[in-house]
Amino acid sequence: MKEFKTKDIFEASWLHSSQMPLSRLEPDSRYFWFVFNEGRKCEELSSKYWSQKAIGNIKEYVNSYKTLKDMVFSRN
Repeated sequence: MKEFKTKDIFEASWLHSSQMPLSRLEPDSRYFWFVFNEGRKCEELSSKYWSQKAIGNIKEYVNSYKTLKDMVFSRN
């Protein structure tokens, strides 16, 4: 299974709110990589995100952002 990695918390929040399973946080000096399973699906969603064609539930997105932010800060 191919993985998808991003350091961008907003992109990661979009993937997480789109029900993509977060595999782990991977430390990299001062930052973390958000590592997701289902790499192909994540690549498709990422493309929609960056081309501003993403459609989703804003409340889920905000909740995902808060969850991922809490995960990062709980490790520092």
